[in-house]
Amino acid sequence: MSVGDDIKDALSEVGSSYTIVRDAGNISGETGLLEYSSQVTKPLTLEHFRRCTAPYDTQMITGDVVEFDVIDQKFIVTNVLAELFENAAVQYEAVLYKCNVASGELYRPSGESWGDQYHKETQWELIKDNCDAMQVAALYGNDLDADNEVALIGLQKDEVLIPRFAGAQVLDRWQPYSGEYYIVSTIETRRYPNVDVLIVEEDTR
Repeated sequence: MSVGDDIKDALSEVGSSYTIVRDAGNISGETGLLEYSSQVTKPLTLEHFRRCTAPYDTQMITGDVVEFDVIDQKFIVTNVLAELFENAAVQYEAVLYKCNVASGELYRPSGESWGDQYHKETQWELIKDNCDAMQVAALYGNDLDADNEVALIGLQKDEVLIPRFAGAQVLDRWQPYSGEYYIVSTIETRRYPNVDVLIVEEDTR
């Protein structure tokens, strides 16, 4: 057996099963080791930031949403890095962020109509529903001290991490929960592969 096979067998014994959630069809049958990062101490980071060791033949890629069955939690995959031994990948180390939105919706303006009292109202087209995402409010004041941890660097605006396949665009409306509306003011596409970081503000349209 190869080193990768040995590690895969070990993960099947000590790890947890997970499902890769995709629109084209879920992928199950893989097992990984989910851990808190030893480098973080702040409650916000501990709540949302995880590391996962996955087998050498995993189908997990950045931008995927994975659900760990035993804890019934979903995570967005932001990084997947190969651990190499003798010129072959023997396992993958992934960075995950926990989804705190399970059924978000993206809408796009589709025109205007006249509402009551002759006010123009924006019409909305649903672009994507049942979006898994992580939405975090900006950090201010004492939260931005000198010992900021790597997982929180840059978190100075209200942000939504969402898989790129959702197809978000600037000026879309993001609805994480019924009655909450945000306008997508900026989209950062280069912070994580296949993951869009939406910079959002309250939407009063």
